[in-house]
Amino acid sequence: SFLCLVPEEAKTSSCMEEGGYDTYVHDALGLVQACRASVAPCGWPPAPQPLDACHPEATFYEGHFLKVLFDRMTRILDQPYSLNLQVTSVLSRLAAFPHPHLHEYLLDPYLNLAPGCRSLFSVLVRVMSPAGGGGGDGDTPLKRGLTIPPMQVIGDLMQRLQRVPHFRAKLLLVRRQLMGLVPGEQMDHAMLFKGVVVLEEFCKELAAIALVKGPPEGPP
Repeated sequence: SFLCLVPEEAKTSSCMEEGGYDTYVHDALGLVQACRASVAPCGWPPAPQPLDACHPEATFYEGHFLKVLFDRMTRILDQPYSLNLQVTSVLSRLAAFPHPHLHEYLLDPYLNLAPGCRSLFSVLVRVMSPAGGGGGDGDTPLKRGLTIPPMQVIGDLMQRLQRVPHFRAKLLLVRRQLMGLVPGEQMDHAMLFKGVVVLEEFCKELAAIALVKGPPEGPP
């Protein structure tokens, strides 16, 4: 689940009254309904369709658009807050559309990936690395014994946070600043902390969208 990706030590929304998951579910319901209505004339299939021709030796390429978005996600801890908001907003809207292939590529954490390929979930794993970050007792593909490509499990979120003295208090302060609860002030590692906050909220948003959409229908 996307909710289990962020290590417990890096979560701060539970400390805030406004950080509830229920709000994301409510918002996701409206977003998914709007996306379904906008593409209803397209006649998209309700279930994944088998490919007419598949060449196992061919290298999968996600396309320029998704490549840019995924590349940006890998740098979410090192780029401006406003850019992170834009990237996550685009990805969450894409995830809300009802095309079955788009759904499994962006929302299925257990999608089997060929070596060298990546999905949205594997990109987030690379950033947060629950294998090395100590993500609490949450259920993850790694804990279920499912395989995630080793090249993706090289994230450094917790490793970077733990190098900052009193990172937990500073992370909570940055969240309060972003919410306008306390005046903003200059702080070392502010970009890193803001990136962590965006990651936590983005994972909750994706989990809410996946919940509202439900699993796609099985193949015909």
